Amino acid sequence: MMRRIIQHQETLIDYDSPQLFVGYDQFNVQYLCLLVECTDTFDQFLCVPITSKRLIAFYQESIDLRDIYENPESDELFSAKVTDEIKDIQLIPIVHESLSEEWLPERDFYFKKDNATNNLIESHSVYPFSKEQIQELLDLLKYKPLLELLSQQQSVT
Repeated sequence: MMRRIIQHQETLIDYDSPQLFVGYDQFNVQYLCLLVECTDTFDQFLCVPITSKRLIAFYQESIDLRDIYENPESDELFSAKVTDEIKDIQLIPIVHESLSEEWLPERDFYFKKDNATNNLIESHSVYPFSKEQIQELLDLLKYKPLLELLSQQQSVT
C-alpha cells in the first residue's frame, strides 16, 4: 500500500499551535486537517481530501467545516499524528463509520478568507485510487525508461 505523506501548505487557525491547516500530498491532492486531540507527546489531526473548488467554498462561507468532514468528496478520511514540526506527516486511513462524534467540529463553523484563491494547488478532483490501480501505475512506471528509450530511437530514425 502506498503511503501518503503530506506537507504543510497553510495554517488557517492557530492557537498556540495550528488548529486547522491545509496540506498536500505527493500527488498534489489537498487535505484539510483539523486538530482533534492534543497530548504532551503529539497532536492528532483529522484530515480529509478536498478539492480547490470546495476549499474556496469553505473560504467564502458557503459550506461549514462539519459538512466537509461528514460529507467528504471521496470516501477517504485520515488521521495524522504530529510530534514536532508539521512536515512529512504520514496519513493513516480511518473508516468513516468509526469516526468519533467528539472528533467532528461543531456545526455552523464558517471560515472567511479574503483572496480565497491564493495559495491553492490546482487539483480538479480528488482521486481515490484502489490498491489495484496503484499497483498498475507502479508497474507502468517500471517501464518508463524503456518507453523513453524507444521514443528516442523513433525520433532519431
